[in-house]
Amino acid sequence: MSVNVKKFAKITASALGAAALAAPAFAPVAQEDAEAAHAEVAPLTEVEVEASRTLFSQYGCGSCHALADANGYGSIGPSLDGNDTLTVDYVNTIITNGQGAMPSFGGMVGEEDLEKLSRYIVEYKAD
Repeated sequence: MSVNVKKFAKITASALGAAALAAPAFAPVAQEDAEAAHAEVAPLTEVEVEASRTLFSQYGCGSCHALADANGYGSIGPSLDGNDTLTVDYVNTIITNGQGAMPSFGGMVGEEDLEKLSRYIVEYKAD
């Protein structure tokens, strides 16, 4: 039994040592990813804004959510107006996967339209 314990301790120590050596090598990559995520994205063009308003209407978002810029006055889901906690990544996730009473639109909204719609919601929510 003590041989197995020693073998386990040796394997564990080796794994921890390898992890400690690998961590610094990956730290710059993680930092670059975090910086890229926070990089400034150019505001939507007027053409993209119009297309996003159309998407908001086409998918019926305004029947559940308030977003004044898109003439959305729904009260079933949370209001998007004045919601300063919204991020593009969060809105992407909720549209794709749904949450609570909101259905998933994953597979229905193309990647480009999803990104545009999410950016629109975050940029054009009334204060």
